[in-house]
Amino acid sequence: MVDSSNFAGIGINSDLADHLSTKLNVTAPTNVQAKAIPVLLGPSATVQQTLIDTTDDIDVVVQAQTGSGKTLTYLLPIINRLVEASTAPKDAIKPEDQPFGDRAIGTVAIILTPTRELAQQVLGVLTQLVNLPRPKDEHLRRLHWIVPGIVIGGDSKAKEKARLRKGVNILVSTPGRLLDHLENTKSFDIRNLKWLVLDEADRLLDLGFEETLKKIMGIITERTKAGCSPKYKAVMASKYWPKRRQTILCSATLRDDVKQLAGSSLVNPAFISGTDAKKDGLKLLNTTDMDVDEHNEAEEMKFTTPNQLKQTYTIVPAKLRLVTLLALLRSCFYDTKTKKQKGCKVIVFFSCCDSVDFHYDLFAKAGKPVMDEESDAEEEEEGDTEASIMKKTLNKIIGSEQANSKTKRHKKSKNGPEPIYQVSTILGEKAVFRLHGELGQQVRSETFSEFSKAKAGVLFCTDVAARGLDLPNVDHIVQYDAPTDLKDYVHRAGRTARLGRIGEATLFLLPSEMEYLDILKAQDLNLESVPMESILKNLAEHKDDFQTPAQQLQNTMESYVLADADHVVLARKAFWSTCRAYATHPASEKHIFHIKKLHLGHLAKSFALREAPSNIIDSIKDKKKKEKNPRVQVKKTEGKPRGKVNRKVPIKRNFDQSEEFAIASASSLKDGPTTKKRKKNNNKK
Repeated sequence: MVDSSNFAGIGINSDLADHLSTKLNVTAPTNVQAKAIPVLLGPSATVQQTLIDTTDDIDVVVQAQTGSGKTLTYLLPIINRLVEASTAPKDAIKPEDQPFGDRAIGTVAIILTPTRELAQQVLGVLTQLVNLPRPKDEHLRRLHWIVPGIVIGGDSKAKEKARLRKGVNILVSTPGRLLDHLENTKSFDIRNLKWLVLDEADRLLDLGFEETLKKIMGIITERTKAGCSPKYKAVMASKYWPKRRQTILCSATLRDDVKQLAGSSLVNPAFISGTDAKKDGLKLLNTTDMDVDEHNEAEEMKFTTPNQLKQTYTIVPAKLRLVTLLALLRSCFYDTKTKKQKGCKVIVFFSCCDSVDFHYDLFAKAGKPVMDEESDAEEEEEGDTEASIMKKTLNKIIGSEQANSKTKRHKKSKNGPEPIYQVSTILGEKAVFRLHGELGQQVRSETFSEFSKAKAGVLFCTDVAARGLDLPNVDHIVQYDAPTDLKDYVHRAGRTARLGRIGEATLFLLPSEMEYLDILKAQDLNLESVPMESILKNLAEHKDDFQTPAQQLQNTMESYVLADADHVVLARKAFWSTCRAYATHPASEKHIFHIKKLHLGHLAKSFALREAPSNIIDSIKDKKKKEKNPRVQVKKTEGKPRGKVNRKVPIKRNFDQSEEFAIASASSLKDGPTTKKRKKNNNKK
């Protein structure tokens, strides 16, 4: 019978189980692993479960919440069967009793993932698993022949073809690149393919790979229908090799499109659910179970999160978002009990690549001394006032080709490529990273690797890191921009509290977005409220006086942005990209997330801009016209005759700390400062 307290108890080879413990620090199977692995071992299983007949290999649908260990769920049975086939007594004489070990057999297993990062992560785990030590039993010998490999977009196709020609036995790939090699690489041998895994199947469909998957399935079926190569027919008669290809589909949800994919790709699969430990979660499915109208759609869309995940939210006005984010990140690295700094890994999610780039640049460089030879003389004469900073910035923008043309997102510095991470002064000398889809593949890979190895740091990213990626030991998730898809909320939060670890996920909301909490509550996602004031108080030594340090930090970040034209351009791009992303919320959420509800002036403050970007653009246009024809007056006083010129000198706005950060009530934060029109109406009263 199955003993789910350890891996040997569910049928895993004892050497492999020990290897898991020593190399991966994994000692006991999770709920979904304990259910699925005995089924996936099929006829080779040394322990039998009673719910599903495994005398023949069957296809499997695995549904489990994020962080439940799905990668090992499908990797361990494959590796276990290949290891058993490669192990035999040293005194074996008969040919059929000899251990197998021939790399030239070609690809026997393919694992499809939706993203490059997930593919690299799976390859990392796979590589550790196949590097087994010698058998502990001295009477056994094991041949080491299993070669894992990867083919993904962004890498050299020529090098990938060379690896496939030599023989990649377990291949991890993204759909597009796999289809490319299936169609164009003649040396890619899949005649002996025995396992096909569709990891994160719902995400594969979300990214538009449905047609690609159909083509892949068609090619695989065509090339494997003749059976295995004659050379390996005797070897593959062993119980360790499936008689036919075994397909495994992993998905967080069983939506209609996922059911359709399962219905077309799998044959009478077993359904294994890892969401409820109290239920058996095992049953055989048939074609009627794959009927898309069978279950209530609302039930299918229910989401689950780990019990050890603490979910919180904070309501923050647009103009205070930036400094509140800074305060929250600082608090993550401070232990209130010991009053000392602590190691912590944080991931901050944004809605767009430009916003990631802006915040990465700001948090990495703001607060550091800047040496600018060209502006030193000007700064001595004019001083570091807001007017002088804006004047110099506008001059740079007007005369800069970079501001008027598309720039390379990731330019090389004078000393070579930009570093994978930088040390943030305003976060107390902590490492900051960034990750999004527009980064080069090498940068993405190195960032993923470095942040995974780091003991502390902050990763600014888009949803490219929200699905499937197992970034180890992440303590806190911050959803700075609310997700445009409800299921992405769960997958973002699921980057922490993985495999039994405690974690926290914080959602930032504007006062106008509070109804979003009702949508989350309808999905049994209950969040605790954390007042913004309690976060900002982390900035002050005396907890009651946080307005002054908050204003000082806001000024520091604004000064950094306005001191250089490149910084302004970065902030403006982030501002507009965020607005565009805000408009992509589904129709069902438009009453909550509507662009008309945004106060653009206040939102500009969250990008360290002192006026909305449209006003900056107008100023640039006016100055250009004035320089082109000094006699033409660009701006005229409204309501006056055409011949008269507006000679009003603009009054420099003085920023008042009490105006910006004095907090009287939540309603005052929501409404913002009193406008000129409102003041007039108040005077009439």
